[in-house]
Amino acid sequence: MFSPGPEEHCAPNKEPVKYGELVVLGYNGALPNGDRGRRKSRFALYKRPKANGVKPSTVHVISTPQASKAISCKGQHSISYTLSRNQTVVVEYTHDKDTDMFQVGRSTESPIDFVVTDTISGSQNNDEAQITQSTISRFACRIVCDRNEPYTARIFAAGFDSSKNIFLGEKAAKWKNPDGHMDGLTTNGVLVMHPRGGFTEESQPGVWREISVCGDVYTLRETRSAQQRGKLVSGLHTRKMLETRNT
Repeated sequence: MFSPGPEEHCAPNKEPVKYGELVVLGYNGALPNGDRGRRKSRFALYKRPKANGVKPSTVHVISTPQASKAISCKGQHSISYTLSRNQTVVVEYTHDKDTDMFQVGRSTESPIDFVVTDTISGSQNNDEAQITQSTISRFACRIVCDRNEPYTARIFAAGFDSSKNIFLGEKAAKWKNPDGHMDGLTTNGVLVMHPRGGFTEESQPGVWREISVCGDVYTLRETRSAQQRGKLVSGLHTRKMLETRNT
């Protein structure tokens, strides 16, 4: 899975390349129960010793569940878009030597680099609180950083699970873009906001946007889990034409 060991999350002895940091807001720099493993109040993203990024390669149009399962079990990363009971589009991903990938989510499984859990109002101990419906997905999002200057970082909705797969079911918002590639939104959604004036004492709230599975930026949906996407604000990623196979 190109997954790093725990030691790769730490800065090496020599001067590391630091892409940036993720910070959990609202805790004044410390979680109620302290930082424990991958669950912490801040997480630094350093250049990995070996690239673990992935990029889309082959697209399969599947007509049977058996064929879809066979492709998903090939041992490489893939994203499955279920259009109907009789049709699924599976996009295979291949290793990308030029990027590092970091994943964020509620799951404590190994593919998640930064574990984020819900904040329970009035609770001093999140571990003991009963969460009936989480607003944080188990595999919420992935951040991909270029290993070469200027070290551009991009965010994508959804993260790959322990089987290296992302599944968007029939009820998930999904569509085919004019250039032919598939894209979609997750149930909980991944929202971003850039403060006006940058991160300063004079900053003002910016406009909230939603990030798609392929990293494009959209206006917010009418409701958080609506199947109808918002309007495209910015297509951040230049895509190559992918090889398509019917199975």
